[in-house]
Amino acid sequence: MELDKRIIEGKKPLDCFDVDIAKQFIGKKGFFGAHESQFMNLDSCPKCVVDELKEVDNYDDCPFMTSGSHCYRRFLPEEWVKESEKYRPYTLAEWVDQHEIGEVIHFRNKDYKQEFYAMYVGYVIDNGEDIQDTRTTGRIMLMTWAYSLENLFEDYEIEMNGEWRPFGVLDDNK
Repeated sequence: MELDKRIIEGKKPLDCFDVDIAKQFIGKKGFFGAHESQFMNLDSCPKCVVDELKEVDNYDDCPFMTSGSHCYRRFLPEEWVKESEKYRPYTLAEWVDQHEIGEVIHFRNKDYKQEFYAMYVGYVIDNGEDIQDTRTTGRIMLMTWAYSLENLFEDYEIEMNGEWRPFGVLDDNK
């Protein structure tokens, strides 16, 4: 199992054996979860919860209490997570500019990591929008399925240059 790449090297979610370490983070934000697998992709929260650490119980197997009074088995301090680059969904114009019809797209579901290979065969413009309008969203055709770029961004990752990344573009307006 691999933890999210943004977690600082040498750090991992704390558990019931790390309560002394965790006490220094009381009053600070972090990620809470029941299982370490929830920390494989921090973008898939709310599978894990982001909240403030309110209390640490030395004698409980769920020692980490949130400000909302919920207890969890694992806690990862927010300061142990590197800030990530911010992405947004492609506009249809951006997608068309970067991808050729006939290109095979390698993508996967964020949650289940199920991988797909599908040929990009075109796009559909909704409501007669102009593809060059940067606000145009539209849908792209991967084989026989039309996907909205927002849906692909929310639910999938794309493999580009040998690396998995969000199905979108870097947001210059951070």
